Amino acid sequence: MSSFLLCIVHGIVVPRRQLLHVVGASCTGLLVVPHRKCLALTVDPSLTDEDGLFVVDPRKALAGLTDPDSEPVGAYSTISAALSVAPRDATVIVRPGMYTEQVIITRPVKLLADAGAVLTWKTDRPYEHALTVSLVEGGEHDHVLISGLSINHHSRSVAQNYAVFVPVPSSAEADRVRILLKQCDITSSSGSGVGVEGGDVSLEQCRVTACQNHGIIYVGSSARGVVEKSSVEKCKLNGILLRDGASPLLRSNRLAGNAQYGIALFDCRGVLEGNDLSGNGKGGVSGECDLD
Repeated sequence: MSSFLLCIVHGIVVPRRQLLHVVGASCTGLLVVPHRKCLALTVDPSLTDEDGLFVVDPRKALAGLTDPDSEPVGAYSTISAALSVAPRDATVIVRPGMYTEQVIITRPVKLLADAGAVLTWKTDRPYEHALTVSLVEGGEHDHVLISGLSINHHSRSVAQNYAVFVPVPSSAEADRVRILLKQCDITSSSGSGVGVEGGDVSLEQCRVTACQNHGIIYVGSSARGVVEKSSVEKCKLNGILLRDGASPLLRSNRLAGNAQYGIALFDCRGVLEGNDLSGNGKGGVSGECDLD
C-alpha cells in the first residue's frame, strides 16, 4: 500500500512519493495529522521542472495518467494535482488545453496559464464553482495570482452561483493576502462570473461576458480590492453589483450591453473612477456609495 500524509490544515491528501522528507515521522498506510501538528515538509525537486515550476500538461491526461503519483517527473495532468503538492508561494504553469475540474486554492501561489488554457466546470449539482480561492494560510506580504486562464461555469445553484468564488477568509492573517485575477476570461451560463464575499480581491484586464446573472459581485463589509481595465459585457442582470458594505475601487472599466445596469450600488462604500458605461438596458449606474 502506498504511504500518504493527510494534512488537515490544507485539506488535501499528499502521496508519500511526493515528499522528500517528513520530519519526525515514518509512516505506512494513512497518517492523519491534526493541523496544529502538521509536520514540516520539503518538496521533492523531482516534482518540478528544471526551473522549479509545477507544470500542468493535458497530454498526460490523454495518455490516461490521472494519478499524480504515477505521472512522469515534473508533469501533472490536472491543475488540482499540481496544487495539491505545490507549497506556499510556488508557481504553477498551465499549458494549453481543456481542464474539466473544480480548482480550489488554499494557500498563496501563482497560477500562470498559457493562451488556450481553459478551466471548465458544468454540473447539475448546486453550489459548485469552477475556481474557489478559500485561503487557510497567508499574511499581508503574500499574494495569489491567477493569470491568463479562461473559465467556463454552470451549476444549478440558487445562491452563491459563481464561476469564481472568494468566500470570507478563514482568519485575519488570510484576510491580508492580496488576490489578483489578471487577463482572465470568465463566464457562467447559470450564475455570476466572479463572487467576492470577503478579502482583498482585484481583477485587472479581465473579460467577464454573457453571464446568466451579474458579471462581478462584491458583497459584505470585508469585500474589497480593485477592478480596473476590465470589460463586463452582455450579462443578463448587472455588469458589476456592490452591496452590504463592499468597498472596491472600480477604475477604467468598460461595462456595456448588460441587461440591467452597468454598475448597481446598494449600501456600499466603493469608489468609481473613469468607467465607460454604454448600452446597458436600464442605464449606466444605479444607486450611490456611502463615502462617509
